[in-house]
Amino acid sequence: MRSIHTAGTEVEAVILRGLLEQAGIPVMVRSHEVIAYGELVEPAAGWGDLLVPDDRVVEARDLLAGYLASVEEDARS
Repeated sequence: MRSIHTAGTEVEAVILRGLLEQAGIPVMVRSHEVIAYGELVEPAAGWGDLLVPDDRVVEARDLLAGYLASVEEDARS
């Protein structure tokens, strides 16, 4: 498994995980959250990582890049 994206929030991680799963790409989310402190402590490295199998990295990165670019473009409109 290889990390393909670091999500800034849990909501972002859930949305992107769903996108990858809909495309048939297995994905795991590895949180950086410190459980005992909940939202009191935010990790400097983002909320968590999305990990996919090594043989699906290119496909997953391409899918996320296209999605994130369209979200950014919509935000500018």
